[in-house]
Amino acid sequence: MECNEPECSVQPTNKTSDSCGCECPSCTGQNPLDFIELMWHKAAMSALLEAKKDRIKIRIEKQMGDALDQGADAVVEHILKKVSAAIATAGSEQELKNKLFSILKEAR
Repeated sequence: MECNEPECSVQPTNKTSDSCGCECPSCTGQNPLDFIELMWHKAAMSALLEAKKDRIKIRIEKQMGDALDQGADAVVEHILKKVSAAIATAGSEQELKNKLFSILKEAR
C-alpha cells in the first residue's frame, strides 16, 4: 500500500458493496485481517504526518516566532476594531428603531 495524500486514503482492494460509506468488514465484505492491516496502515500514515507537522512547527516557531506573534496581535487588534464598530452600529440602529417606534406610537 502506498499513500500520496496527507490523510491516507487507501481503499480496501476486495471491496464489494459500501452502502453506508464506512470501511468496516461487515459493510464491505472484506477479510477482517485485511481491514485491521488497513487501519494500522492509516494510523501509521496519520502519525507520520503529525510527527512531520510537529517538527515543522518547532522550526517555524524558532525562526518566525516574533513575526507570527506580531501578525497575530495585528489580526486580533483588527478584529476588535471591527467588533467595536459593529457594536456601535448596532447601538445606533437600535436607537433609530426606538425613536421610530416612539414616533409611530405617538402618531396613533
